[in-house]
Amino acid sequence: VRGKGVDILLRALALVRQPFEAVIAGDGHHRQACEKLAESLGLGSRVRFPGHLSAGELRGHYEEATAILVSSVWPEPFGLVGIEAMRSGLPVVAFDAGGIREWLRDGENGLLVPWMAVESYAERIDRLLGDKNLARAMGERGRERATRDYDFEQYVARLEDLFKKIINEKQ
Repeated sequence: VRGKGVDILLRALALVRQPFEAVIAGDGHHRQACEKLAESLGLGSRVRFPGHLSAGELRGHYEEATAILVSSVWPEPFGLVGIEAMRSGLPVVAFDAGGIREWLRDGENGLLVPWMAVESYAERIDRLLGDKNLARAMGERGRERATRDYDFEQYVARLEDLFKKIINEKQ
């Protein structure tokens, strides 16, 4: 969909100097326009649009990836895909939109880009593609953060504790 910023991502990818292959997962009403834009920007051989991917297919792509690019330009409430990428040991490059800065620490587990700064987005992609050691280090810090701060079982336990506290206060 338009708010996910795939068109903006494509414009940034057209500026990237390092070799890459981008896989843009998902479907939506904006997909056909994005496919046409990719062709017009000369990205046809470097960008694929496979549509919806199963969890297993997505994990396979994560295993092959250098980074995950989160191009949302609307005020993303949280951006769960970033946490999924971090769990897989991948750094994230994302626009500073909505709640993304809650989990993305610029220079630690990825690179945070000023909102709609297409050239900066391209530069940061180039930086990670050109420095695999940096990408791996950020990815590992992301995995540590996701494990520490966003573990599902710990999250549920914290919710249960909160509910117990609220129930006890009401009694």
